[in-house]
Amino acid sequence: MNRQTRPELVAPRRKSSGRSIQRMHAFSSFDELGRRDFLTGLILWVVLMLVSFVLLPGIGAIQPGDRMGTWFSLSLLFGIGGSFLLGASSRFMAITNERASSGSKSLLSIFGQFAGWIGLAGVLFPFIMATGEFFAKLSTN
Repeated sequence: MNRQTRPELVAPRRKSSGRSIQRMHAFSSFDELGRRDFLTGLILWVVLMLVSFVLLPGIGAIQPGDRMGTWFSLSLLFGIGGSFLLGASSRFMAITNERASSGSKSLLSIFGQFAGWIGLAGVLFPFIMATGEFFAKLSTN
């Protein structure tokens, strides 16, 4: 039962430099940043959906009529897509700032910021439509 391992058959253990662990930790923090921004955009979108499609029509501030179904379906598409784009762009910006060379960093950062603004516009879409309907109602009265 008492077996001895022969040292010549056992491969020596390599010492870790720690770089792979640091690299893995950096990517997990970037993933956490993207996840947090995605959830923030999604929660903001849900609140704006409730205000735009429940509260404002409920108090009579807007009368969307037949357009309500179209706005709701577009808001679903733009809101979820915008939240995803918002999270992905913040993760992209963090990785770009960490890894890109200084020559291409400015172009990539402009691209990431543009994607973030498009994502934010998708999240804010229901509020933009409700605000437009509210001002259209005010101008007709």
